[in-house]
Amino acid sequence: MASQPLKVSVLHGSGSSDPAFTQTLTGLDSLQLLPAVREPETFLNQSRQKSPDLLLIELDGLSSLPEWLEPLLGRLPRGQVVICSANRDPDFLIRLMALRPGGFLPLPLNPEALLPQLERVLAERAKASQTVASQILAVTGTKGGGGITTVVTNLAIALASLLHRQVILLDLGRPFPQVGQFLDLKSPHTIKDLADSSGSLDPIFLQKIVQKHKSGLDILMGYPNYYLDSRGFPDFPALDKILQNLRSSYQWICLDLGSWLDPLYIRLLQKADQVLLLTQLTVPDLQNLKAIQGLFREVNIEDQKVKIVVNHYTKEYILGLRDVETIGRRPVFATIPHDYQPLMEAINQGVPLGKSAPRSKLWRRLLDMAKDLVEEQGRQRAEPAAARPAAPPNGLFRRLFL
Repeated sequence: MASQPLKVSVLHGSGSSDPAFTQTLTGLDSLQLLPAVREPETFLNQSRQKSPDLLLIELDGLSSLPEWLEPLLGRLPRGQVVICSANRDPDFLIRLMALRPGGFLPLPLNPEALLPQLERVLAERAKASQTVASQILAVTGTKGGGGITTVVTNLAIALASLLHRQVILLDLGRPFPQVGQFLDLKSPHTIKDLADSSGSLDPIFLQKIVQKHKSGLDILMGYPNYYLDSRGFPDFPALDKILQNLRSSYQWICLDLGSWLDPLYIRLLQKADQVLLLTQLTVPDLQNLKAIQGLFREVNIEDQKVKIVVNHYTKEYILGLRDVETIGRRPVFATIPHDYQPLMEAINQGVPLGKSAPRSKLWRRLLDMAKDLVEEQGRQRAEPAAARPAAPPNGLFRRLFL
């Protein structure tokens, strides 16, 4: 069926493996079967590390859906997940289909029934390999001072370490862009120079304006006088031309949006392919998260491109990840640990975390996030993820938000 076998990951959700099920899969030359697992969390970790093409969840012998199934699906690319079960009860099937997995296969497993699923995955993989579209990744947050510039700068450097010379960072933090300070860079040129010359943009002129950092990251410096010259910048048509030009030159375009809510902020969110929305586990952050979610709906920011990231995360807070997921109505995409000392040293020295503290848990987590984003790039689905039902709120959450 294909020169390169499809990688298949299997979760035996019932806790025991069916030899006939395994034999059917191993008998297909078109498949590369990864080690089967019995624990949902192990299955999730395997899917992140190995990037399988197809995820099979076998529920043989179960008369009802396990409680872990819905949360697990919320953390996986649903289009790649196929549920396998011998249960034909209509109520069971209706509840299963409401979770919107990528497919369903009856047990015992029949190779002829599996074939259409394999052909679908092959077609999607071929389509993804034909063109790898550039990604505009906007990073913003629920309030100023929430670590937006720290995260986007070091995340962009992590991406550049994976994709040499294919990543650029635009500093659009307002009113005070600070990427240059974080990386000890100075330049007379800013993104406004491109906006003023948008009618004659070309790769040679672009490279004169772009700053080259020793990490391999390209940077368009922010415009420090935005608050004094708001009439001259931004010019939305010019901004659109800049982004269009960058798409032809870079695989990832990272935007430091700050948290200033204005027409430029909204325009760039609408242009972005993915949005990382940073929050912290505090009452003001979650109240702002609720308001920002409403704003996103009003200006048609698609739910499926917004990823919630909890910054300065620790388990010691009263509020937790379930509270964030209830407000955001989606799983938390990632947590970034609170790691104050290496962060302050990096900022004060004007160097990336990967240089000043390469073994810090903060840098390792940002590097893992970059790897997750790169792996996800080729397998994004057009359909939006199903909204998760709200988690039961605790007393403090109910008092403040409901």
